[in-house]
Amino acid sequence: MTPVATEDSVLDTTPRSLWHALGDLAVSAVVVSAIALIVSFISAA
Repeated sequence: MTPVATEDSVLDTTPRSLWHALGDLAVSAVVVSAIALIVSFISAA
């Protein structure tokens, strides 16, 4: 492991909005449910 200088880290980024985080959560929920649906169809066959 190489040490990382603390001056290189970016800590003053603007926080993401709640709506953007909720959109990401909705997309991930759709992807997970689609994968679960596909796996259930494969295992039932």
